[in-house]
Amino acid sequence: MKRGALVVLCFVLIPLLSQSGFSDGMKNKIGLSVRGGLGKHFLADKDVFKMGPFGSAEVKFGVHNNLMVGLIGTYGPTSKKEDEPWYLEADMADIQKNYLIDLAFWYYFAPESDWDPYLNLGAGFYSWHVKDEARENVMVSFGEFDAFRLRDHEMSILFGLGLEYHVDEYFSLGFGAKFHYLTKVNSYLAEKELNGSNLTEENYLGLANGLGEVFAGVTIYHLAKKDSDKDGVADKEDACPDTPLGCMVDVNGCPLDSDGDGVCDGLDRCPDTPRGCEVDLAGCTRDTDDDGVCDGLDRCADTPREAQVDSRGCPLDSDGDGIPDHRDRCPDTPRGCQVDADGCSIDSDGDGVCDGLDRCPDEGAGFPVDDQGCWKVEIIEEVVLDEDVGFAVLKYALSPEAQQILDDFIYSKLVEYPDLRIRIEGHCDTTGTDAINIPLSQQRAEAVKEYLVAKGINPDRLEALGYGSSQPKDLNNNVEALARNRRVEFRVIK
Repeated sequence: MKRGALVVLCFVLIPLLSQSGFSDGMKNKIGLSVRGGLGKHFLADKDVFKMGPFGSAEVKFGVHNNLMVGLIGTYGPTSKKEDEPWYLEADMADIQKNYLIDLAFWYYFAPESDWDPYLNLGAGFYSWHVKDEARENVMVSFGEFDAFRLRDHEMSILFGLGLEYHVDEYFSLGFGAKFHYLTKVNSYLAEKELNGSNLTEENYLGLANGLGEVFAGVTIYHLAKKDSDKDGVADKEDACPDTPLGCMVDVNGCPLDSDGDGVCDGLDRCPDTPRGCEVDLAGCTRDTDDDGVCDGLDRCADTPREAQVDSRGCPLDSDGDGIPDHRDRCPDTPRGCQVDADGCSIDSDGDGVCDGLDRCPDEGAGFPVDDQGCWKVEIIEEVVLDEDVGFAVLKYALSPEAQQILDDFIYSKLVEYPDLRIRIEGHCDTTGTDAINIPLSQQRAEAVKEYLVAKGINPDRLEALGYGSSQPKDLNNNVEALARNRRVEFRVIK
């Protein structure tokens, strides 16, 4: 079972070794080899035979840039050691003749170099027979079996390493070593040994499990098909017969161009050029303004050298104000602001909100504004323990102090700016329920509105709205905080 598994493993591994990516090599070549050397049996219980001369002939065909497949025929005689008894009835045995034929693969590691190491793997058939001193067949009996001729055959597995020196593309010299693992598969002597009932040390064969060779030889190569442009694809199959020398090609013999820049793989010194870039003769990108974005993809081809650019090759504008970073003296301008030539925001009315974001561009400085540049005013009654000041609990009447503030601050602005509209926002503290606080806050807002209307302000310019206790000014729960939350605020709604 183990020997059979080794045979299967060998045939599985051999095709895997054929994977290679070299652009030139052994493909379509036919090789005829003659080898000569020495052979010796190994891994035997009885070391009976001496080392003997071995010779072989090979014929092989290149199926891949690095891979050839073919047949090997080997013959070699080995003489018995004079002082070594081999088998009780075969003392006259003098020489064993060995024959092997293998289906083999040759994997060449550097087929484009002068010195080319290779790995040799295969499987085949091993046969041998023994002659006596008179060169006659030797007959033996074995255990309970009838006499038979001393010979055998079995399956073998080939492992080999070698080195070839390519004198030119048609002739090479080489040397190496091979080992034949003898599997005992299909061996009738191994079967007889296994089943023998009267085996002794004298009649036990002790068959070898291995046969080794060292050799040297020559190989003649012939190119099976003409390849005028030397791209590895025969002219008859080459759809692009004028491929420049050095280009990598596809199965049809046409140049590969992985990055699509018009310079073939193999000659392209920059094989990962982004698609769309303009390249030079070596396939490397051009960058006229030296900004790191290649010509062809650069949408701003005249960018100053000091400018930082985006993926399109255009100057960066971090704050989006239209002034590139390398000229922007205010690089953090809020988006939407109008800016000057230096990239700094413009604030025409001086209220702290830039033009472009200022929804009230004519409301000048000196008056509180919100984040949209519009006026925002607020009246919060100062807290004293006198019920006549501010809003008393559950009351909405205006104190004299509050009326004076309205006259001096709110009313005067409404007169100064006839188009100004405001929203009066009433609030309560958090002691009551919504059922009480919402109407009460509305009454407070309406009280202020009525006061201003009575002073001559058009009611269309005023909007009263109560928020109840939903927007407390002070989150504390003491008397002072509650008083601060009973308030009226004003917001410009122009």
